[in-house]
Amino acid sequence: MAEQDKPENPEKREALRRLAGDAVKTATRLVPGSRIVQNWDPDLFKKLYEGGVSKHAALPRDFTDMHGRKFFRPPGAIHEDRFKEVCSKCSKCVEACPEHVIIRSNGKDGGTEGTPILRPNHGPCTLCGDCMEVCPTGALQKTPVGEIRIGIAVVEPDTCLGYLGKSCRACHEACPLDPNAIDFDATMPKVDSRICTGCGLCVQACPTKPPSIVVLPRPKRSGK
Repeated sequence: MAEQDKPENPEKREALRRLAGDAVKTATRLVPGSRIVQNWDPDLFKKLYEGGVSKHAALPRDFTDMHGRKFFRPPGAIHEDRFKEVCSKCSKCVEACPEHVIIRSNGKDGGTEGTPILRPNHGPCTLCGDCMEVCPTGALQKTPVGEIRIGIAVVEPDTCLGYLGKSCRACHEACPLDPNAIDFDATMPKVDSRICTGCGLCVQACPTKPPSIVVLPRPKRSGK
């Protein structure tokens, strides 16, 4: 998508999100659940993230996620070892992103300088697929929405309104996936790691300041 074609008007941006949501619903219905959860290691996930972000979810210093990194790449990014070899630093994905959430790494944020990174806690990815579409090298591979794994949304129970016994469904309503990646235990939101893409739409929707839900790197799966 050319720079001049990017929607700056709020109504157009909201329409884009709705279109992205419709695409997500179609794609996730076509992905068998067993394929999504294949080789998932619940014990590792529990060890790293159970209890929320502030108290028990600090990542070990030597932690690398299922993609071989501690930061986020755009949707469809191949494993980091190959990504650094394949990415040409052309910035086509940066220019194509209608939400302007893909930026060039400055080399101090975890990525190799000039390569694209995504910051889902600063702005949400609508999973539109434009970045994967324009990538000329295969560093970003076309991936069905139901198989995209940017990261994983994690709830902070100390400040989440639902965990404090108040009624809030903002994160659930913001999730574009079908089935929804966020359900509830009474008023407490629970993220289904088998479904969540790590897009960050829930982070933007959270009414607490700072948000009580954040996207974190995903643990490695067993056998990987």
